[in-house]
Amino acid sequence: MRIALLALLLAGCGAAGSQPVGSRATATFDIIIRNGDVIDGTGAPRKHADVGIRGDTIVSVGDLSHATATTVIDANGQVVTPGFIDLLGNSQSAVLIDPHLEGKVRQGITTEVTGEGFSPGPLDEAMAAEMERTKPSGWPPVTWHTLGGFMRVVEQRGSALNFAFFIGARNPREMVIGHADRPPTADEQKRMNAIVKQARDEGAVGLASALIYPPGRFATTDELTSMSRVAGAYWTHLRNEASGIDAAIDEAIRIGREAKVPVNIFHLKIGGQQNWGSMPRIVKKIEAARKSGVDIAANIYPYLATSTELTSIVSAWALEGGYLKFVERLHDPATRARIANELRAGRLQGNSASSISIRGTPSKRLDAIAKEMNVDPAEAALRLFEANPKSPIAIFFSLSEDDMKVALVQPWVAFGSDSGSVPPSWRDAGAHPRAYATFTRVLAKYVRDEKLITLEECVRKMTSLAASRAKLADRGVLRPRMKADIAVFDIAKLRDVSTYDDPHHYSEGVSQVIVNGKLVMHDGQMTEVLPGRVVRGVRRIF
Repeated sequence: MRIALLALLLAGCGAAGSQPVGSRATATFDIIIRNGDVIDGTGAPRKHADVGIRGDTIVSVGDLSHATATTVIDANGQVVTPGFIDLLGNSQSAVLIDPHLEGKVRQGITTEVTGEGFSPGPLDEAMAAEMERTKPSGWPPVTWHTLGGFMRVVEQRGSALNFAFFIGARNPREMVIGHADRPPTADEQKRMNAIVKQARDEGAVGLASALIYPPGRFATTDELTSMSRVAGAYWTHLRNEASGIDAAIDEAIRIGREAKVPVNIFHLKIGGQQNWGSMPRIVKKIEAARKSGVDIAANIYPYLATSTELTSIVSAWALEGGYLKFVERLHDPATRARIANELRAGRLQGNSASSISIRGTPSKRLDAIAKEMNVDPAEAALRLFEANPKSPIAIFFSLSEDDMKVALVQPWVAFGSDSGSVPPSWRDAGAHPRAYATFTRVLAKYVRDEKLITLEECVRKMTSLAASRAKLADRGVLRPRMKADIAVFDIAKLRDVSTYDDPHHYSEGVSQVIVNGKLVMHDGQMTEVLPGRVVRGVRRIF
């Protein structure tokens, strides 16, 4: 249930823990958070202090016992931290339907960075038409063609969270080359770079590739290097996250070294039981690159299952030309047999279909679906493709907790949910629990319960480290003159309630979330305000 903050204040009292004091004309601050343990996001030890906010800015951190404020929040027994930054939020679709993004707010998230591989702009006419064809119910007409245009749509419609955007590496490739599996010509590369430059000047915080999805998977290393040099930063879903991960990381390191830009690896992980135990070797490879001068870091989510399009198990050649062309190919018996045989020899070997769950309500394992259809898993997958206008989404149970923990403790690893907030109208499509609980789960399970890292170090990863990777200069640290993005929570009460089988449950334990000085969650209740902003990258002129 959402409550109007204004009504709460006019009533003269609120839920336990906060109260209005004085008037706006006489109050020293708009908001004071009293009696909390402040963890500032730098990794420094917590300290007992008050936080004073005026407008959208933190004004004071210290003893404010004699100050007055329009709203006073009693944070006794709770920690007060910078708002968390989700380095792979994926709510760019959800925000246009449900701008309150409650699943993220209840984790303490105040900023999302998004646009993995494909961003909502720039678009050519064909891409805009395809987005219009596949857009979710409730989405507005696709009237924009630039990334800056989409940013303005988000600003006009409002959001509870701040957003920063990548330009997807797929966008310029698709605009210039289409869905063909070939490298760009020199002239095409110049045109692609010009598209990246425009998006960068409009505020994109870097170039983001997703090298398992067509047509982005057709990109060459030289192509990505050239565009990254223009964008100023390279973010990547690696070309391989299983047995070929070493070569994939080598490619990312090469791009960073040759383009002379920071590199960030999305959801660092190693899939496939035969590859479990490899994370220490992967960490050593990344640390060697860092020592050699490459500015490379990563983010993760704290789960042992991935989630992505089911087409990720299909060979690249079959997907050339886009999803509808792929489905059309299935009508040719010889081509269908080739695709099915490649699935049987590849991702659907043996009993691997039992580790793939097709998201829905309820979700079902692919082997169970195949049994219902009275066919083998490869044929069942092809029938699922034929029955859907775009790729079904699957959950793949393929990761090792020991490997995940090795990554989690690295000082250069931050967090990204790799999942958008789920509007209530989308719940029939299922979800991965990371959409509701990535940040809560890290704090509750790996900080409080298992003591894998300290709370101060975890908050640093979720705030100042994340802000530094996305170049968000005025967020991520709780100190005067920084933007007032703040989370307040009781670490003892944090719970990640969402599960694979029953995902649609909000996290518990966060009591207050402030975005740009406004309470988007107050004493555990969502408010109606939408103070989020589009946070643009620094424009470079050359």
